[in-house]
Amino acid sequence: MESILILICLVAGAYVVARWVVDRLQRRFLVTTGMEYVLVGVLLGPQLPGWDGVLHEDMLVQVAPIISLAIGWIGLTYGFQANLRDLLQVRDGAVRLAFTGGLITLVTLAICSWMLLDTGLLGDFNDDDAIVGAWVLAAAGVVGSTSVVDLIRRRFQANGPVTRMLARTHDLSEVGAILCFGLIFCAFHDTTDAMPATWNYANWVLVSVGLGVGLGLLFRLFLGDEHDTSKQFLALLGIVTFASGAAYFLQLSLLFVNLILGATLANVAPNANEMQRTLQRYHQPMSILLLIFAGAMWVPVSGALWLFALAYTLLRVASRLGGGTVVAGSHKDDPEDSTAVRSDVGRGLLGHGEVAVAMAISAHMVYNGPVMDLALTAILTSVVLSEIWAARATRRLLIDAGEISADAQHAQPLINGGR
Repeated sequence: MESILILICLVAGAYVVARWVVDRLQRRFLVTTGMEYVLVGVLLGPQLPGWDGVLHEDMLVQVAPIISLAIGWIGLTYGFQANLRDLLQVRDGAVRLAFTGGLITLVTLAICSWMLLDTGLLGDFNDDDAIVGAWVLAAAGVVGSTSVVDLIRRRFQANGPVTRMLARTHDLSEVGAILCFGLIFCAFHDTTDAMPATWNYANWVLVSVGLGVGLGLLFRLFLGDEHDTSKQFLALLGIVTFASGAAYFLQLSLLFVNLILGATLANVAPNANEMQRTLQRYHQPMSILLLIFAGAMWVPVSGALWLFALAYTLLRVASRLGGGTVVAGSHKDDPEDSTAVRSDVGRGLLGHGEVAVAMAISAHMVYNGPVMDLALTAILTSVVLSEIWAARATRRLLIDAGEISADAQHAQPLINGGR
């Protein structure tokens, strides 16, 4: 009963904060919010000396289904972005930028993270744990932040080909990162009693995809052409809970399964746009809950491990900037190409959103150990620090591209940075 009451208070508080406080902060500051909720989670968690915390370890075990629901809700929301009809209409450099830039980021972070974790300089980590941790950090590094572009659009009326390309690139990067993350769970799957021990990587990929597609088709038959928002919300809540529970039981990626579920609905449901709006309406409270739980689950590190977190953050920034330069250079001899991108487009790809936090928590719940504690610290550090520079860097890029007018630049004072 205590757990239920605390969760009700957290959910209600998250909704109120998302509805009133966040809007007011964004009107005054250039901030997408996030750091403050992680801090709230730390204050509610058991990290402070002499304080067991409201969200102590036993409580976090009890609320694992709620954490899974928040992760699944985010995965389902981004799955609706994988609408094939919309993706096939893209005619700019977003696909190339997301794929090539994301691949450069993935490979760079995977190799560098593995080298740092496997050298023994940071601790005597298990070799398998170091490999899994490196791939988790790499997949999380590919994640962008659509909220940065959305904020710049609202605040400065930014509009133009670069703005639209950045928005689509972030969408595609988040979908691609979740796909990579799901494959990691399939490749490094521990034996469970739920499935045969002889199953290999391909089997688990088929189970993950089949679970998402099957539930999507079942949900389509169950919901039909329902247009009532309340009924849609309850149905979505039920299907996300079921899909997340099944994925958690099978030790698969909650994000991946729900992404496939959302992509299935986006392409077969006649009322997909209405369901997407219903998901978006409750997306921000779910994100806030996720950030609070991330702060509560965080295990403090010390010494050189903080240097690893900082190195990961800087490596991600460098790979995002470098990826943009590589993509731009590949078409520099064809200025008339409609898919060409600016050489400094990487400045608009520095945001690090809540999907990365969802990945860190999801991996921490399955691959619990010192490496995942460090991975959670590194990812949270990157997400928090990105609030300092991401929105400002994107704003400057769009000013240079001529997509923010001089009047809009000075419409409101800029005080803080955004994620």
